[in-house]
Amino acid sequence: MKHNWTKVFLSAVAVTSLFTACKPTPDTDTPFPPKVSASVFTGSRNEFIYALDPETGLKKWECNVGANIEASPVLYNNILFAGNSSSILFKIDPNTGTRSQSKVPFPAGISTTPIGDDGYLYVASGKTLTCIHIAPDTVRWKFDADDNINSSPTIKDTQIVFGCDDGKVYMLDKRNKSVIWTTKSYSTQFRSSPVIDPTPVYFSSSIPVTMDTGAVYLGANDFKFYAFKRKNGDLLWDYTTTAPITSSPIVYGGNIIFGGDDGKLYNLEYTKGAPRWIMNKATDRIRSSPYLHGQTVYVGSYDKSFYAVNVLDGSVKWTFKTTGLIAASPVVYNGNVYFGSYDKNMYALDTATGKLKWQYAINGLMDCSPSVDPNNSDGSGINSSISGASAH
Repeated sequence: MKHNWTKVFLSAVAVTSLFTACKPTPDTDTPFPPKVSASVFTGSRNEFIYALDPETGLKKWECNVGANIEASPVLYNNILFAGNSSSILFKIDPNTGTRSQSKVPFPAGISTTPIGDDGYLYVASGKTLTCIHIAPDTVRWKFDADDNINSSPTIKDTQIVFGCDDGKVYMLDKRNKSVIWTTKSYSTQFRSSPVIDPTPVYFSSSIPVTMDTGAVYLGANDFKFYAFKRKNGDLLWDYTTTAPITSSPIVYGGNIIFGGDDGKLYNLEYTKGAPRWIMNKATDRIRSSPYLHGQTVYVGSYDKSFYAVNVLDGSVKWTFKTTGLIAASPVVYNGNVYFGSYDKNMYALDTATGKLKWQYAINGLMDCSPSVDPNNSDGSGINSSISGASAH
């Protein structure tokens, strides 16, 4: 009996040795793939794009793009697109910071934020809007306006809309650049970026009459905020403030919210442009475009303060003071709100309390807004409502 147990034991050892011998030997020459996690990207006038850990603020990588960065970097199709002031569009690996340069030439610096849609990227530069087929990196079409385009384009369905320094707003068919409509010239500059709201516009709550299938909203340098019919570009209404409007609007439940150079944050109702509330706590320009998350609107000001505002009544929930003006727009992700300041720091604050989570010294003035890579399945990022200093 004892002999039989010895046999069993020796057999088990032999089998174990056999399986151990079959295990592959690790290849020490082949590095493990880098760990992929969420990132927050930002750029500045120091010519670098940074990837930071959204929870800790630790730097993952930096990438030099050879010139100032005014337009916000945009993540689309797992590519981080960043344009610089020397008319070059860079394509950056969001996980490693490895860069390549687009083959597409541009007539001027890229100072407005590109937008990606259906495998194409739309980039404004000088007077030209260019549609790029991303995969082959080729031009699908180009459209020339009558003056410089300093309003970032926005897309809804097959329509692409942008404002222009010629005092007009343009709506094109994104597929072939055909002009759907242009407004008349309003003898101003549209540098606020538009928003398209598909909600039907009514002028009477008791007897609803559909005027249109939505509207296009944006501000201008003539102190006015405009609402145009989405169908044909006709003026629906305008609202006069006391200073130029560069901040890009957001639309929420029949509310249009935007900042002005008069230091006020406005909330207008969408049918006639009547004010619902006006936040006037800021003491300098609001060119940062507001960002809505939950019941709170987040926005920065040239008075060096960052504000969290109740969307229901315009009351200020909390403020956070920096040491430089805030032109860039914020973005919210995972309980934090991120923004850059002219004090050359990138900030992450707790959305509920305004408490500082971390700050990172960029060593460059920040006009552009951050973008967050949540590493979701579609390869797209979380972007701001455009940006502030020049409607980036």
